[in-house]
Amino acid sequence: MYLAKETNMYEQYFSIVTIPTGDILKRILSKENISQRQLAMKANELPQQINDLIAGRRKFTPEQLIKIEKALGIEIPGFFYKIQANHTIYLIQRKEQLKHKPDLSFFRRAIFWDIDLEQLDWIENKEWIIQRVFEYGNEKEIETILQFYGKETVSSLLAKVKTKWNATKRIGNISRHLQ
Repeated sequence: MYLAKETNMYEQYFSIVTIPTGDILKRILSKENISQRQLAMKANELPQQINDLIAGRRKFTPEQLIKIEKALGIEIPGFFYKIQANHTIYLIQRKEQLKHKPDLSFFRRAIFWDIDLEQLDWIENKEWIIQRVFEYGNEKEIETILQFYGKETVSSLLAKVKTKWNATKRIGNISRHLQ
């Protein structure tokens, strides 16, 4: 039941930085049809500790990770530790990225009715944000976007928009602000 697995089978998880280590462990257990209790017994851990690790209520220690890897037959040294480090780095970078945003007081709530402005990644989602503001924004919102991203970036991204949805307003705003 706990046979050593091919290295390639697990390497895919190194690139999935957005998913916490506990969720990756849960996926592996599910794929291998192993219960948390079975893993706990094999790894000499308490079942509640395994459950807490998977649920994210507790951080993995290097010792636990090594025991879990051994119990699952994962032969990649430090596999879960690397997964945990990659996810931690992702969270730090994400937190840093979320700091880069324009002054949110210039935007009406109605323009971003479907999202939490505080959690919006203004760098990662700039194409969508620029399009949304040029289709629904007022003069102050458009000017704020132009100052934040720069006219060149805004212009090049708007040139790539293919949708006809609200195109009249978008094109009108482009000619008023970028021509």
